[in-house]
Amino acid sequence: MSLYSSQQKFNHGEAVIIKENAPSYLHPGEICSICSILKIDLEDVKKNSSLIEPTWLYTVEFGDGSSIELSEFFLEKYQQN
Repeated sequence: MSLYSSQQKFNHGEAVIIKENAPSYLHPGEICSICSILKIDLEDVKKNSSLIEPTWLYTVEFGDGSSIELSEFFLEKYQQN
């Protein structure tokens, strides 16, 4: 039994926004695009003490070309008005 969804919430190239409650170093409220997706499983968590639980890890790119890695916990779908 998996501790997380077998499918990631977001897809490559999709526009997302970083949740407002994210730490400031993650740029809360900014719109970005999914560049890469990595599945972090239970074995990865056991090997790396900085990981808390299985999740999906995303690399996102901002409009200025900079990028960061973050957990899907801090992302939500971007809804254009």
